[in-house]
Amino acid sequence: LILSSPLSTHPKKQVADMLGLDDVIDLVIPRGSNALVSYIKANTRIPVLGHADGVCHVYVDKSAKSEDATKLIVDAKTDYPSACNAMETLLLHKDTIENMTAMNILMGLRRAGVKCLGGPRAMERGICDLPAELMKCEYGDSTCMVEVVEDVDEAIDWIHKNGSGHTEAIVCEEGADVGEEFLKRVDAACVFKNASTRFADGYRFGLGAEVGISTG
Repeated sequence: LILSSPLSTHPKKQVADMLGLDDVIDLVIPRGSNALVSYIKANTRIPVLGHADGVCHVYVDKSAKSEDATKLIVDAKTDYPSACNAMETLLLHKDTIENMTAMNILMGLRRAGVKCLGGPRAMERGICDLPAELMKCEYGDSTCMVEVVEDVDEAIDWIHKNGSGHTEAIVCEEGADVGEEFLKRVDAACVFKNASTRFADGYRFGLGAEVGISTG
Protein backbone atom coordinates (compact mmCIF):
# COMPACT_ATOMS: atom_id res chain seq x y z
CA LEU A 1 0.00 0.00 0.00
CA ILE A 2 1.30 3.43 -0.96
CA LEU A 3 -0.32 6.18 1.08
CA SER A 4 -0.31 9.26 -1.11
CA SER A 5 -3.33 11.23 0.04
CA PRO A 6 -2.82 14.87 1.11
CA LEU A 7 -2.24 14.23 4.82
CA SER A 8 -2.55 17.92 5.64
CA THR A 9 -6.33 17.49 5.45
CA HIS A 10 -6.38 14.84 8.21
CA PRO A 11 -6.60 15.43 11.99
CA LYS A 12 -3.22 15.04 13.68
CA LYS A 13 -4.31 11.97 15.69
CA GLN A 14 -5.42 10.22 12.51
CA VAL A 15 -2.05 10.98 10.95
CA ALA A 16 -0.27 9.61 14.04
CA ASP A 17 -2.36 6.42 13.90
CA MET A 18 -1.50 5.88 10.24
CA LEU A 19 2.20 6.44 10.90
CA GLY A 20 2.16 3.50 13.31
CA LEU A 21 0.95 1.05 10.66
CA ASP A 22 4.41 0.10 9.42
CA ASP A 23 3.24 -3.52 9.03
CA VAL A 24 0.69 -2.62 6.34
CA ILE A 25 1.85 0.68 4.80
CA ASP A 26 4.87 0.51 2.50
CA LEU A 27 5.45 4.18 1.79
CA VAL A 28 4.21 7.57 3.01
CA ILE A 29 4.15 10.49 0.58
CA PRO A 30 3.29 13.61 2.62
CA ARG A 31 2.00 16.66 0.82
CA GLY A 32 1.68 19.74 2.98
CA SER A 33 3.61 22.24 5.03
CA ASN A 34 7.20 22.07 6.17
CA ALA A 35 5.97 21.35 9.70
CA LEU A 36 3.81 18.43 8.53
CA VAL A 37 6.57 16.80 6.48
CA SER A 38 9.10 17.19 9.30
CA TYR A 39 6.60 15.74 11.79
CA ILE A 40 6.00 12.68 9.63
CA LYS A 41 9.70 12.05 9.05
CA ALA A 42 10.33 12.18 12.80
CA ASN A 43 7.40 10.00 13.84
CA THR A 44 7.31 6.90 11.69
CA ARG A 45 9.35 3.83 10.79
CA ILE A 46 7.69 3.74 7.36
CA PRO A 47 9.85 4.98 4.45
CA VAL A 48 8.93 8.61 3.61
CA LEU A 49 9.12 10.15 0.15
CA GLY A 50 9.01 13.91 0.60
CA HIS A 51 10.90 17.06 1.36
CA ALA A 52 10.69 19.67 4.09
CA ASP A 53 11.88 22.86 2.38
CA GLY A 54 11.05 24.78 -0.76
CA VAL A 55 13.29 27.85 -0.74
CA CYS A 56 13.14 28.81 -4.41
CA HIS A 57 15.00 31.69 -6.04
CA VAL A 58 14.53 33.77 -9.17
CA TYR A 59 17.63 35.59 -10.41
CA VAL A 60 17.07 38.57 -12.72
CA ASP A 61 19.99 39.21 -15.04
CA LYS A 62 20.82 42.69 -16.35
CA SER A 63 19.68 41.57 -19.83
CA ALA A 64 16.13 40.73 -18.71
CA LYS A 65 13.22 42.60 -20.26
CA SER A 66 11.42 44.51 -17.55
CA GLU A 67 7.83 43.67 -18.50
CA ASP A 68 8.48 39.98 -19.04
CA ALA A 69 10.47 39.68 -15.82
CA THR A 70 7.73 41.38 -13.82
CA LYS A 71 4.99 39.06 -15.10
CA LEU A 72 7.06 35.96 -14.48
CA ILE A 73 8.11 36.93 -10.96
CA VAL A 74 4.63 38.01 -9.87
CA ASP A 75 3.36 34.62 -11.05
CA ALA A 76 6.18 32.77 -9.26
CA LYS A 77 5.27 34.45 -5.96
CA THR A 78 1.51 34.97 -6.07
CA ASP A 79 0.02 32.09 -8.06
CA TYR A 80 0.08 29.86 -4.95
CA PRO A 81 2.26 31.45 -2.23
CA SER A 82 2.17 28.46 0.14
CA ALA A 83 3.31 25.97 -2.50
CA CYS A 84 6.79 24.51 -2.25
CA ASN A 85 7.65 25.84 -5.72
CA ALA A 86 6.69 29.46 -5.01
CA MET A 87 9.50 32.01 -5.18
CA GLU A 88 10.81 32.95 -1.75
CA THR A 89 13.91 34.97 -2.69
CA LEU A 90 14.40 37.42 -5.55
CA LEU A 91 18.00 38.06 -6.60
CA LEU A 92 18.58 41.18 -8.70
CA HIS A 93 21.67 41.93 -10.77
CA LYS A 94 23.02 45.28 -9.58
CA ASP A 95 22.50 46.85 -13.03
CA THR A 96 18.74 46.20 -12.85
CA ILE A 97 18.54 49.05 -10.34
CA GLU A 98 20.02 51.53 -12.82
CA ASN A 99 17.96 50.33 -15.79
CA MET A 100 14.74 50.44 -13.70
CA THR A 101 13.95 46.74 -14.17
CA ALA A 102 14.29 46.18 -10.43
CA MET A 103 11.91 49.03 -9.63
CA ASN A 104 9.28 47.78 -12.07
CA ILE A 105 9.47 44.26 -10.64
CA LEU A 106 9.17 45.46 -7.06
CA MET A 107 6.24 47.72 -7.96
CA GLY A 108 4.53 44.76 -9.62
CA LEU A 109 5.04 42.58 -6.55
CA ARG A 110 3.77 45.26 -4.20
CA ARG A 111 0.71 45.91 -6.36
CA ALA A 112 0.01 42.18 -6.06
CA GLY A 113 0.11 42.46 -2.25
CA VAL A 114 3.58 41.01 -1.72
CA LYS A 115 5.70 42.23 1.20
CA CYS A 116 9.31 42.62 0.02
CA LEU A 117 11.92 42.25 2.75
CA GLY A 118 15.43 43.46 1.97
CA GLY A 119 18.74 41.72 2.30
CA PRO A 120 21.76 43.83 3.37
CA ARG A 121 22.50 45.24 -0.10
CA ALA A 122 18.85 45.79 -0.97
CA MET A 123 18.48 47.82 2.22
CA GLU A 124 21.69 49.72 1.47
CA ARG A 125 20.43 50.57 -2.03
CA GLY A 126 17.11 51.72 -0.59
CA ILE A 127 14.90 49.44 -2.68
CA CYS A 128 13.23 47.83 0.36
CA ASP A 129 11.88 49.39 3.53
CA LEU A 130 11.95 46.40 5.90
CA PRO A 131 15.00 44.19 6.51
CA ALA A 132 14.84 40.41 6.25
CA GLU A 133 15.72 38.61 9.47
CA LEU A 134 16.81 35.41 7.71
CA MET A 135 18.70 34.94 4.47
CA LYS A 136 17.12 31.51 3.97
CA CYS A 137 13.41 31.31 4.70
CA GLU A 138 10.37 29.56 3.27
CA TYR A 139 7.72 32.18 4.00
CA GLY A 140 4.78 30.26 2.59
CA ASP A 141 2.74 33.45 2.24
CA SER A 142 2.77 36.76 0.36
CA THR A 143 6.26 37.66 1.56
CA CYS A 144 9.59 37.39 -0.21
CA MET A 145 13.16 38.44 0.36
CA VAL A 146 15.00 40.66 -2.13
CA GLU A 147 18.77 40.93 -2.48
CA VAL A 148 21.15 42.58 -4.93
CA VAL A 149 24.07 40.62 -6.39
CA GLU A 150 27.09 41.58 -8.48
CA ASP A 151 26.64 39.00 -11.22
CA VAL A 152 25.54 35.46 -12.05
CA ASP A 153 28.50 33.96 -10.16
CA GLU A 154 27.39 35.60 -6.93
CA ALA A 155 23.77 34.64 -7.61
CA ILE A 156 24.71 30.97 -8.03
CA ASP A 157 26.86 31.02 -4.89
CA TRP A 158 23.93 32.55 -2.97
CA ILE A 159 21.53 29.90 -4.28
CA HIS A 160 23.83 27.03 -3.34
CA LYS A 161 24.32 28.49 0.14
CA ASN A 162 20.73 29.49 0.91
CA GLY A 163 18.55 27.37 -1.37
CA SER A 164 17.00 23.97 -0.70
CA GLY A 165 17.74 22.31 -4.05
CA HIS A 166 14.09 22.48 -5.13
CA THR A 167 13.56 24.92 -8.04
CA GLU A 168 15.70 27.83 -9.24
CA ALA A 169 15.13 30.17 -12.18
CA ILE A 170 16.88 32.87 -14.19
CA VAL A 171 15.23 35.66 -16.17
CA CYS A 172 17.39 36.97 -19.00
CA GLU A 173 17.41 37.87 -22.66
CA GLU A 174 16.49 34.73 -24.59
CA GLY A 175 19.79 34.45 -26.45
CA ALA A 176 22.07 35.55 -23.61
CA ASP A 177 24.90 33.15 -22.72
CA VAL A 178 24.21 33.70 -19.03
CA GLY A 179 21.00 31.69 -19.30
CA GLU A 180 22.75 28.50 -20.41
CA GLU A 181 25.50 29.07 -17.85
CA PHE A 182 22.91 29.26 -15.09
CA LEU A 183 21.20 26.07 -16.29
CA LYS A 184 24.47 24.15 -16.32
CA ARG A 185 25.89 25.34 -13.02
CA VAL A 186 22.94 25.47 -10.60
CA ASP A 187 22.43 22.29 -8.59
CA ALA A 188 18.70 21.81 -8.00
CA ALA A 189 15.92 19.37 -8.87
CA CYS A 190 14.55 21.88 -11.39
CA VAL A 191 16.42 24.76 -13.05
CA PHE A 192 14.53 27.03 -15.44
CA LYS A 193 15.34 29.81 -17.88
CA ASN A 194 12.59 32.39 -18.43
CA ALA A 195 9.94 30.25 -16.74
CA SER A 196 8.16 30.64 -13.42
CA THR A 197 9.23 28.37 -10.57
CA ARG A 198 5.56 27.33 -10.42
CA PHE A 199 6.21 25.27 -13.55
CA ALA A 200 7.93 22.67 -11.33
CA ASP A 201 4.88 20.47 -11.16
CA GLY A 202 4.47 16.76 -11.78
CA TYR A 203 1.21 17.24 -13.64
CA ARG A 204 2.80 19.73 -16.05
CA PHE A 205 5.70 17.33 -16.55
CA GLY A 206 3.27 14.54 -17.42
CA LEU A 207 4.31 12.55 -14.36
CA GLY A 208 1.12 12.73 -12.31
CA ALA A 209 0.67 14.70 -9.10
CA GLU A 210 3.77 16.57 -7.96
CA VAL A 211 5.38 15.53 -4.69
CA GLY A 212 7.70 18.42 -4.00
CA ILE A 213 11.33 17.83 -4.81
CA SER A 214 10.80 14.14 -5.56
CA THR A 215 9.21 14.97 -8.92
CA GLY A 216 12.59 16.27 -10.08
